[in-house]
Amino acid sequence: MASKEDEGLRDRVQSALLREAIFRPESALVISISLLLAVFAPQVGFLEFIPFWAWLLGGLAAEGALVYSSLTDPEFGRKVAEDVLNKEFEPQKLQDRYLQERMDEALDYRVRIEKAIRQQDDSLIKDELSQTAAQMDEWLEHIYNLASRIDRYRQEKDVLERDYNRTNRRIGELEKQLAVEQNPKIREQITDNLESKKQQLATLEKLNDTIRRAELQFENSHTQLGTIYSQTMLVDAKDIDSGQARRLRLEISGEVDEIQDILSAMDEVYAANAQRG
Repeated sequence: MASKEDEGLRDRVQSALLREAIFRPESALVISISLLLAVFAPQVGFLEFIPFWAWLLGGLAAEGALVYSSLTDPEFGRKVAEDVLNKEFEPQKLQDRYLQERMDEALDYRVRIEKAIRQQDDSLIKDELSQTAAQMDEWLEHIYNLASRIDRYRQEKDVLERDYNRTNRRIGELEKQLAVEQNPKIREQITDNLESKKQQLATLEKLNDTIRRAELQFENSHTQLGTIYSQTMLVDAKDIDSGQARRLRLEISGEVDEIQDILSAMDEVYAANAQRG
């Protein structure tokens, strides 16, 4: 069995959809009624000619029809997708209200696309939109990771700004001491300390610049997600033939690569800052 990491988000949505379709309350009711009829109906005079297995087969057929109707119901699919996405990403864990609201909107775009896919009758368009949705799932994971890093920074911002101001001030003090100090050994110690402080300051400045880049990318990705959602809703058979859906996937792939680059840069800066801390 594939692990959760190996299994795509859309596959997990599909698994949840099948599970919910089978175990929804209506299914339990159909199964219960079928079992009751199989046991007691043959004891009723005018129903005794119907064998128990006929009731079981009838219940199985009714359950199959119920599951099929659930799997093809766009609104049912939308609700299941919404539940899965909210459990996967948990935007409520983001402490920053702006980031939380933007992630909620991003997940809503994805849920609406899932509903649109299930409403689509053209199999070619449905397949293309499904591939686009699968790529969008990877994109969403990267967007959420980006939001989490930004959220973490914003919660630590006061401490980081304190460290920056303190380090910058200390560099000025050390430079003044170095300018007047005559003792070679003390000058060497001041120089080493000064170099260490400058490295710390450079790391903090790089972290700040990386976060600014991340914030702009997050905003841009959210905007692009809304744009691609609108484009996806307008895709028809003619667009498929002209490659419009494929171009959408290329745009998503570019966004994923850009976010991955920023995430890698943020990891490097945090690791460097942790080592010096």
